[in-house]
Amino acid sequence: MNNKKLLKAARNLLLDCAGLRRSDSLLIVRENEKLGWYKNDISDFILRSANDIGIDAFLHEVGPPEISQDENFYKKMNQYSCVIFFARLGDQNRFENNGFSTKRVMSYVRDCESLASTFGTLDYNLNILIKDAIDRLIETSNKIEINCPLGTNLIGKISKDNCETKEVSVLRFPVLVSKPIGAKPFAGKVVLNNYLTSTGSRVYTPNFLRIDNEVTITIDNGSITDVQGIPEDVKNFRKHYDYVSKEFGIDMNSVHSWHPGIHPGTSDNKFYKYDPDKWSNTVFGKPKYLHFHTCGNYAPGEICWMIPNHTVLIDDKPLWKYGKLMLNDFEQTKGLLEKNELLKKVFSGN
Repeated sequence: MNNKKLLKAARNLLLDCAGLRRSDSLLIVRENEKLGWYKNDISDFILRSANDIGIDAFLHEVGPPEISQDENFYKKMNQYSCVIFFARLGDQNRFENNGFSTKRVMSYVRDCESLASTFGTLDYNLNILIKDAIDRLIETSNKIEINCPLGTNLIGKISKDNCETKEVSVLRFPVLVSKPIGAKPFAGKVVLNNYLTSTGSRVYTPNFLRIDNEVTITIDNGSITDVQGIPEDVKNFRKHYDYVSKEFGIDMNSVHSWHPGIHPGTSDNKFYKYDPDKWSNTVFGKPKYLHFHTCGNYAPGEICWMIPNHTVLIDDKPLWKYGKLMLNDFEQTKGLLEKNELLKKVFSGN
């Protein structure tokens, strides 16, 4: 493994993303490696790297996200300049700031191999520039249309209201998605043929539902108004929504918001068939996928729809085309690529 790339990525996380400096304190929360989501090599490496920089860094290991942490854990978190999560726990309450007085960083990089790849080494600040430019393109458009090869077709008007959707209160490493866009002004249909999965916000079991055939969901004014498909799929779809909504006392028909992936270093994975939850919570940052936040009138809701190979037209011009970002077709984003050879290289084959 390339040690130079690892060191570059460590500084990318610690200095550029977390904004840590010498004499700051850092708590690294890592999930037990045996759970299969994170390897210890990355938390061990970031611990050493932080201490080498002069940051006072410490490790704290946690179990799966369904095991509640006691009040002392959250008090402990607030004693540090920053907390970096190599744990799914960091994804919970990611849209809330209540009870947290310290900076939080959620890492979607799960091992050193990924850290040394484009996923971990792409300059965080450049990644933010791309995100901000994409957000501005969407927010200053008038009409947006979402399509996919299966027949998804949604059309909506962009307004101040659906551009003011709250963003996460944690820092994400790396930057994976554009700002959520409120779904209320959109009407049409979404066609799914993969899985309903968890958004990672709260824990429930089962946390996914396989859709054997195509299901066509009609939405209007931020609500599911109809579900069509093979009777068994429709029955299971409604049953899953009924279960999750009753579990948390939320609106089962709500479609809150959506956003596509923007990080060219995100890899597809082999978890699709045996762990759909891990699949969707790993690939959502890839430009190939757009996802909806549903079941609950808040971001991120509790049930996610994953739409692959989508096309997003802003004022009839594709910003994503069949799951690829078309940054060269817009002056604002093309200018960023032309100014930076690294961005031009990594986004050319996204």
